Amino acid sequence: MSEDNSTAVSAAAISVINTLLPLTADERAQVLNSAAALYAVQLSGARQTHAHQPAVQQASPPAHSRSEGQKPVSVGEFLREKSPATNAQRIACFAYFREHLEGHEHFSKSDLSGYFAAARVPKPSNYDRDYSSAVKANWIHDSGAESYLTQTGEAVVSTGFGGKAKPRGASTRKKKAGSKPND
Repeated sequence: MSEDNSTAVSAAAISVINTLLPLTADERAQVLNSAAALYAVQLSGARQTHAHQPAVQQASPPAHSRSEGQKPVSVGEFLREKSPATNAQRIACFAYFREHLEGHEHFSKSDLSGYFAAARVPKPSNYDRDYSSAVKANWIHDSGAESYLTQTGEAVVSTGFGGKAKPRGASTRKKKAGSKPND
């Protein structure tokens, strides 16, 4: 490794350490596992009990759960925070919410559909298609009543989907240059 690369790696490590410093050990593990999943990196020394579980098990409540004296986060508040743009992203958010805030790691496809009403969001006209899109994106592993949010799904929900998917529809389409309003 060249001296320039060594300096860059050291600076990056210091930045990561300073960023993780105010977090609890469990929150640090969650951030590191999410980053590792996002960049397809295997953490050395990490042991996993199941292919879909993080290397470090959480012993304290997740970051979005309530601390003493705090009110719980509603599913609607959680959605506003994560800003999902598509129904497939909302479904991944519901799986994350269910696991990390309600403590239910596994679910069936139908378990997540009720979260639309709880979040005061219209249920999709084709829920099966949108659920399948979340599965196809590898955010959810579909295994009947034992389905779960994948590490990839956890990483994208944690990062708020990185602004990658934009909502579709007439209101988001741009008009071609020189076209008339009623073309």
